Amino acid sequence: MENKGLRIIKDIGVIAFLLLFPHFIPLPFYSYAIVGFVVIWFILRKEGNTFRDIGLSKKGITLRAFVIGLVSALVWVGFMQLLYIPVIKSLFTVPDYTEYNFIRGDISKLIMTIIAAWLIGGFYEEVVFRGYIQNTLEKKLLKSSTALMSIIITSVLFGFYHWQQDVFGVIAAILGGFFWSNLYKKFNNNLWISIFSHAIFDTITLVLIYTGKFGNLY
Repeated sequence: MENKGLRIIKDIGVIAFLLLFPHFIPLPFYSYAIVGFVVIWFILRKEGNTFRDIGLSKKGITLRAFVIGLVSALVWVGFMQLLYIPVIKSLFTVPDYTEYNFIRGDISKLIMTIIAAWLIGGFYEEVVFRGYIQNTLEKKLLKSSTALMSIIITSVLFGFYHWQQDVFGVIAAILGGFFWSNLYKKFNNNLWISIFSHAIFDTITLVLIYTGKFGNLY
């Protein structure tokens, strides 16, 4: 029982570290992602696993995975642009979203931010949340619960990971997390599909922000 308790504490501690470290020990140029990635690699290796066990396999990089990622990203952009933002704006006074205003009218900054979106938003965040956290919840911490419970908790954690945004941005991130968590589960835990979907969504969103056509929510 003691060993089981220690394992639970360790798993919760790693999740807490991955959630809090980037915010409270901000390293330059997104280098916190390197730390987080190494931590996940170390934990997986210690447990006798690799990144393949969380869906990060070379075999998963296929044209089909990319197309699913592209189509799902377009669906999610449509949901945000045509439903979520209009509804929120009709019900509440929404503050202007200014986090990415620096890319407007500056193509070089847009390109650099898109690269960061693929590396951090798409790749790193999906490895952390869908790959590590969702799997840890489903296979270890919440084994007696349904997969849906792990998806919900992962989505909420993903939302609050974006607390630097306003409350409407956090809600949007929770919904996005739920979307990508279900996508990951639906396609047999192929992490590349949620990576492509997330990264393409971010790319389209950044282009819309660049052109001033996405509204005030990210």
